[in-house]
Amino acid sequence: MYAIVDVETTGISAKTEKITEIAIIIHDGKKEIERFQTLVNPEKNIPYRITQLTGINNQMVATAPKFFEIAKKIIRLTADKILVGHNVAFDYNFLKAEFGEFNYDFQRKTLCTVKMSRKAFPGLPSYSLPRLTMQLGIQHNQKHRAEGDCEATVRVFEAAIQQMPELLETPSQKLPKALSEEKINAIPDTAGVYYFLDSAKKIIYIGKSVHLRQRIRTHLNNHSTQKSVEMIDNIDSVKYTETGSELIALLLESEEIKKHRPIYNRAQLRSVFSYALYLEQDTNGYFDLTIGKIESMRPPLTTFSSLREAKDFVAYLVETYDLCLNHCSLGFGEGACFNYQVHKCAGACCGKETSQDYNQKVQKAVDRMRYRHNDFLLIEPGRTEEEYGLVEVKAGAYFGFGYIHKKDFKNRLIREKSVIRGLSNRDSNGIIQSWLRNKNYEMIIND
Repeated sequence: MYAIVDVETTGISAKTEKITEIAIIIHDGKKEIERFQTLVNPEKNIPYRITQLTGINNQMVATAPKFFEIAKKIIRLTADKILVGHNVAFDYNFLKAEFGEFNYDFQRKTLCTVKMSRKAFPGLPSYSLPRLTMQLGIQHNQKHRAEGDCEATVRVFEAAIQQMPELLETPSQKLPKALSEEKINAIPDTAGVYYFLDSAKKIIYIGKSVHLRQRIRTHLNNHSTQKSVEMIDNIDSVKYTETGSELIALLLESEEIKKHRPIYNRAQLRSVFSYALYLEQDTNGYFDLTIGKIESMRPPLTTFSSLREAKDFVAYLVETYDLCLNHCSLGFGEGACFNYQVHKCAGACCGKETSQDYNQKVQKAVDRMRYRHNDFLLIEPGRTEEEYGLVEVKAGAYFGFGYIHKKDFKNRLIREKSVIRGLSNRDSNGIIQSWLRNKNYEMIIND
């Protein structure tokens, strides 16, 4: 029996995001037996870009059940069944993370319809669900909604096994030939950086995770793209470095990618942060926050990995500091902005608010984007219970990271010697700025 599943979420990371909708269709390999669908209250804000994609907003989920309220039903529906999904690792990781919040170890065998489709229908230009259903002539209603995508996955599943029935005889979770379950299980499920090496011991991919073993296993079972399949075929061994800290893992990953230039990290060989926020002043004296591509000769206020991330952050600034949409790259032309019409803007867009008053609010927003201190240490989890991780900013720029035994922590000289100099660049400083924007942290200010 098969439990075909699709989830909608508040974002792409199972580590930090939550499920907003789930659909499960029970299937016996020939026909549908039962189905379940519900919105889920994620107990956190749904970003505007996600609402644009799925149509699911905060009002819709406000009265929906929380995940723990539907957990027993999900366990019952999926018990003793193979979990099927289109890129099933995504759905499975979110379910494991949700169950993990109340210490339930959700374990199911999985089967990926992307992998099945590559075998049953080789040579197609795309295996994404919308493109695949179109290429196979499958009706796909309500795209990016759980039930609509789940129904489309059922049709793909049925088409694949009709084309190649033996696909049901080989459930997923096969590791590369050079690796074994014992080797994967020996990897700690802690924060760190991992390395995939080929038979010549050359590093071909570098990644980071707060759950090394889980992330590596997910990578080894990801057949969603031809590039992923090719990389898995070339993996001969895996190495890893525990960091204890997610922030240190991010910094180490960025530095190692630039140092080793792995063939399957081509995207990350460019700057991780390709968009920036700039401060300008218009002819009427008003400060403008403008979003644009990174420019080498133009110092940014802060940087972002994507245009969406930049717009989300600026939207947060607009709401927090009562800024004007037209002066923040989010308006639509001249004249009064939308927020002024709904009384959320004081009128900088139409001369109702003076530039002096408006610029003071912008300055408060700008101040939170800069390092508030030129020299400081961020205190992070260590690799063991007996140590702390340290990330140092010196003279307003990233300096390096290191570790210190807790018993030596109060000794400033030992702290200074514990930090090993790292690679300071736009990416490393962008990582720290993003961390300070979005995470809780402890800091020591060095006078």
